[in-house]
Amino acid sequence: MPAVSFASSASVLLLILTFAVFLSCAAEPPNKAMLKVGLGEKVITPDEPVRMRGFARSQVSTGVHDDLFARSLVIEDIGGSTVVLMTVAMCGLTEDYAEKIRAIIEEKTAIPPENVIISCTHTHAGPNVGSSHDTFNKEEVDRTMASLEYRAYLIEQSAASAVEAWENRVPGKIGIEATEVFNLGMNRRRLLYGGLHPDPEVAVIKIEDAAGKLLGVAFNYGCHPSGLDWRNTLISEDWPYYTIRGIKEKLGEDVWVAYYQSAEGDINLGYNSELSAIGADMPIRNYEYIEKKGRLLINPVLDALPSIASSGTITVSTSQDRFDYPLRKTYPVTLAEAEALEKAAKDALAKAKADPALKGTRILDDAIVEDFQSVQRLRFAQRFYGDEQRPATRSLEQQAVRIGDSVFVTYPGELFSEIGLAIKNGSPVEKTFIIGLTSGPGGYLPSAREFVEGDYEVNGSAYSAETEAVCVQSSLSLIGRVSD
Repeated sequence: MPAVSFASSASVLLLILTFAVFLSCAAEPPNKAMLKVGLGEKVITPDEPVRMRGFARSQVSTGVHDDLFARSLVIEDIGGSTVVLMTVAMCGLTEDYAEKIRAIIEEKTAIPPENVIISCTHTHAGPNVGSSHDTFNKEEVDRTMASLEYRAYLIEQSAASAVEAWENRVPGKIGIEATEVFNLGMNRRRLLYGGLHPDPEVAVIKIEDAAGKLLGVAFNYGCHPSGLDWRNTLISEDWPYYTIRGIKEKLGEDVWVAYYQSAEGDINLGYNSELSAIGADMPIRNYEYIEKKGRLLINPVLDALPSIASSGTITVSTSQDRFDYPLRKTYPVTLAEAEALEKAAKDALAKAKADPALKGTRILDDAIVEDFQSVQRLRFAQRFYGDEQRPATRSLEQQAVRIGDSVFVTYPGELFSEIGLAIKNGSPVEKTFIIGLTSGPGGYLPSAREFVEGDYEVNGSAYSAETEAVCVQSSLSLIGRVSD
């Protein structure tokens, strides 16, 4: 047997020691202070028939396909700075809901209200809990809200998801990276030109305990959860339900999974917004279709997880402010013109309906769309010209939260994806993401160029073409405050 030299033994020993040092440096030191993470989830499904929300023609619910949830992520850094990221499976929540939810959270956890972000997924298969300023059929919606008891339950359970997350927080680690998904969300205003999503980016948040065990996964992506049309009468989270369920099937039921809405004002699963609004017959808008769509996001999220580096020593910082967003100074048509257009549209529709050859054709659908748009234009023209003390601006709350090398900035409504992309491109932080549908006035904020074309989202928007620039500037201002 050949002798082993002292020199070769020393080399092996040195190699082993070097590898051990590398491993110790790669892992978080066991005795080093770490941030804390907490996860909470509460059911918010109504146990009563409720008027559903999300289309001009909503119906009363007849059952539950899948439960609605309020889900919360709490992050507390080593300096004690704490933020709550809450997502609620509702079409939207007005600002008074946020005030009440935040007050409960502050009372029970001492987390400041300005550090609590409350976002809605924007499901169109949930209960009507009140309208925003810009709701097409606002008067009807406000008359048919869910009961006071349910609305109180919604507030209590939403707050409870954050309190649960706070109480369950443990030393842990967070990592955030971006991936992409194609053919899930489509630009519904550009379907004739391919309909590609201007911003197919998906933010993936990985939440682990101190030992590296996966506790939760969140994804942030802009797309309407409105795959089910207004004929659906079952409560559902829509396509995100299938994404969440599919991720949990792969990672385990004990892993917390949540969806945060992004800039989705002109993004849905691939159908025209006007045809959707009139309830045109679209056989694809069923549960089988939204399952196929929702599952398109499962593998991109799962594939991103292994490469996401998490850390327990990152810091968290927040900023919050109110900004004056300019409202319309003019409306595209006068009141007299709107009335004339409505009459002409109704006459054309009556003529089309009377022609048996047009039954089930696009020609008839086009006539129904024009009738719908004429009513929409008239109602908004009446509001616009009927408000003698029309305000010049609307005050909107926005927030930004920096988590390590990533930042999220909020918008309280339906932001067009092109505006969200402009914010990202102008941000000094490479990993910048949008959280849309936070509690507030709601309504569409179209990009400036869309005001030339008009149509559904623009005709119903309270804002002006100049508002896009204000939104980008306001958002970048908040991002700047947490990126210094």
